[in-house]
Amino acid sequence: MNSYSILIVNEHLDYLLEEAAARRAHTAETPGLLRRIASAAASVRAVIDAPADYSKSILPALHDYPYRSF
Repeated sequence: MNSYSILIVNEHLDYLLEEAAARRAHTAETPGLLRRIASAAASVRAVIDAPADYSKSILPALHDYPYRSF
């Protein structure tokens, strides 16, 4: 029984490997590493070059704060 189960498992593994190879052969070409790096650099450059909006502060306004120092 053990040898039969090993045979079945090996046959299933071969089937999975063939299916994965066929799937890899039919997939569309993904963007290359240089194109992905260029896209990331362009995104960073767009964020850096964007005008800064200083009208909104990330710090809370302290007017009418009960514990402010006089």
